[in-house]
Amino acid sequence: SLRRAALAEPAAVAWHAVTRAGAVAGRTAMVVGCGPIGALAVGVLRRAGAAEIVAVDLHDRPLAIATAVGATRTLHAGDADAIAAVAADVVLECSGNPRGLASAVRGAVRGGRVVMVGLLPPGEQPALISLAITRELELVGSFRFNGEIDAVLAALADGSLAVDPVITHELPVADALEAFAVAQDPVRSGKVLLDFS
Repeated sequence: SLRRAALAEPAAVAWHAVTRAGAVAGRTAMVVGCGPIGALAVGVLRRAGAAEIVAVDLHDRPLAIATAVGATRTLHAGDADAIAAVAADVVLECSGNPRGLASAVRGAVRGGRVVMVGLLPPGEQPALISLAITRELELVGSFRFNGEIDAVLAALADGSLAVDPVITHELPVADALEAFAVAQDPVRSGKVLLDFS
């Protein structure tokens, strides 16, 4: 459907990030930051066979969306001890926040892989490099997508990738300013669509 097709691009970003994580089937994964990209990453991880998917966010609404698309457990971003106890094989950092990256490093198992998806602001950023070194973590960047769009379109068409809960609002194009305001508020929304019909 056109509604699902509207998520093809962000889903391809999530798909690319999961590809960068390596083999995830049967493993423990954690997603830090469950806005639309993070929630879609949860869905891709579920489709790829991750055994446990822990979703981390500051707000209840994104955590509920992450659960609806496949997270097996949720944690509040402020619970540093619980995040550190996850010991995830792969962590996708989707918040684009230095604190989110710190959570990703803390929550990874020794020898784990942290995929940095969320785009941090330009310039130098604080990072737990010492902990990444002593835990022998792999820090991997993921930017946009490459050739994943065909696989994403097929998964959207056959329904094997859960995306519907990510769409929280659909407003007429005449209310575009309101739609952008809603989209800016992670407490109220996930993905916001404009209806041009």
